[in-house]
Amino acid sequence: MIKKQNFFKERGQSLVIITLAAVGLFAFAALAIDGSMVFSDRRHAQNAADTAALDSALSKTRGGSWEQEGLDRATSNGYNDNGTSNSVEVYSPPIDGNYAGDSEYVQVKITSQVKTFFARILGFQQITNRVEAVARAVPGTISPMFAGNAVVSLAPADCKAIIYQGNASTTVQGGGIFVNSACPSAAFFNNSSSAQLTAPCLQSVGGIQAQPGVLNIPSNCIQSGPPITAYNYPPDNIVFPNIVCPSGGSQSGNTLNPGTYSGQFPPNGVTYLNSGTYCINGDFRVNGGDTLIGHNVIIIMMSGDVVFNGGAEIELSGPSGPQTEENPYGGLFLYMPMTNPGTITINGNSESGFTGTILAPAANIIVDGTGDAGLHGQIIGYTVDLSGTSITNIVYDDNENWDAPVPPQIELAQ
Repeated sequence: MIKKQNFFKERGQSLVIITLAAVGLFAFAALAIDGSMVFSDRRHAQNAADTAALDSALSKTRGGSWEQEGLDRATSNGYNDNGTSNSVEVYSPPIDGNYAGDSEYVQVKITSQVKTFFARILGFQQITNRVEAVARAVPGTISPMFAGNAVVSLAPADCKAIIYQGNASTTVQGGGIFVNSACPSAAFFNNSSSAQLTAPCLQSVGGIQAQPGVLNIPSNCIQSGPPITAYNYPPDNIVFPNIVCPSGGSQSGNTLNPGTYSGQFPPNGVTYLNSGTYCINGDFRVNGGDTLIGHNVIIIMMSGDVVFNGGAEIELSGPSGPQTEENPYGGLFLYMPMTNPGTITINGNSESGFTGTILAPAANIIVDGTGDAGLHGQIIGYTVDLSGTSITNIVYDDNENWDAPVPPQIELAQ
């Protein structure tokens, strides 16, 4: 006879197993469903913090209400700082971390509460996400272009980016010579020992090749290779001039008025340029025996080359510097935009004088002489050739030159 009492004693065990299995299933469900919700919210909150930090940093560079801008951006991404489901904090300088106390940085912290469904059975009513982002905010400035060097070649890799082959001495004052090219053998090239190049400094990203005794430059200021840092090309460290070309143009006798001109410039018979802006589509040529005088003028070469020949009487200068809000292009004399890879040739003499910045980032600049008065300005070209046969004097004074705007720097640091 079978004893049934043992069978009935074991019947309750299945209920325990089912209960434990249910708890496990709820735990897996909580991990799968609630966990994915928490992960999704964390990713969303991090994106919101990143964009809020960048937006706040941009506002700071513009002198705006950076804290409110950060809060507004977080709100637009679903985190409205209501103190219940989420909170948003914006600091500058950051209050902790690697950038604590550094006023160049903006820190955004977002805390969010994610309500759970299945995890409540296990005692978790909500789960907290905490994220943060840090952005760097460096305001835009106005500063001397390319560290205030008087002669600059921007070619990124060309050998012989700056050449000195003259049989007449060249003197550079007030600023040094900078070669952006990384050519290892001869970014700066000299193979003639018949004259001296005098300058306060010569720095080259690439190699320097020069004959003994040619460089009259302090030895501790002749540097090449690392750690000298190259500039990007096309240059992104400055904001190029954005000058509106005047319409029309007119001539009155031997005097030319500002305007936009096509073809050979200046027109026949012109010896004086009235002050103002001249936009030129064509070659700008002053031949030997010609006279051209113009002060407070800005020459913009939209296309074509510039040739100032020896034997001419040339006196040209840009608007007097330094630049101000009322005089935004003070110190700028000759500008060739990046779209014009032309050539500028200056072959001055004792009757010539030039004042102001020559900014031609895509052009080849040849200086065959400046005359006794010299060129009072900054020469910036793709390549520069100083192989003159007459004395060349280049004098850099920041107050006489155009200082380009440096764009604000906004970057996510953390």
